[in-house]
Amino acid sequence: MSERGEGRTHGRMLWVSVLVLFLEAALALVLGVVFGETRQPEPGEERVSAVTLFALPFLAPFALLPAAAVSAVLVLPVVLLGEDLTRWLGGRPTGWQLLLATAAGALLWPLAGGPGWLVATVCLAVAALVTRHARRGYFVALLVWGTVVVLTVFLLGSLVPHTGVIEP
Repeated sequence: MSERGEGRTHGRMLWVSVLVLFLEAALALVLGVVFGETRQPEPGEERVSAVTLFALPFLAPFALLPAAAVSAVLVLPVVLLGEDLTRWLGGRPTGWQLLLATAAGALLWPLAGGPGWLVATVCLAVAALVTRHARRGYFVALLVWGTVVVLTVFLLGSLVPHTGVIEP
């Protein structure tokens, strides 16, 4: 650490983790909208409307509390315990963190079932691996590049059905 306040703090880690969870949710929403548009709706199922998409940014504050809770209860302990296990038992922190994220995701098996467990494990693992590097200025870079990724996926996903690669 070169200067005081430049390194990783629990507050920075928490904010980065919350941002990663928000970006993962945005990416899931974009993929759901894009791939939902490429197939025919089931009887009684509606497509996502433009009004719903317009209202989503206003719902983000209501998702802040659950995202902060998941970050504080699952992501930060995975990151910190993985680093502690590395000091005590050896190995690499990434390996321990992936193992711990898998164990934390397995706790959701009774609630979410097989596919939900896999999604939860991947989301926790990505959040933990990105959160490890939380330093000063990292949040803004992650916000910018994460937004670029989400918009790129939306743009490419919107163009792919028109190319004939994915049949409706």
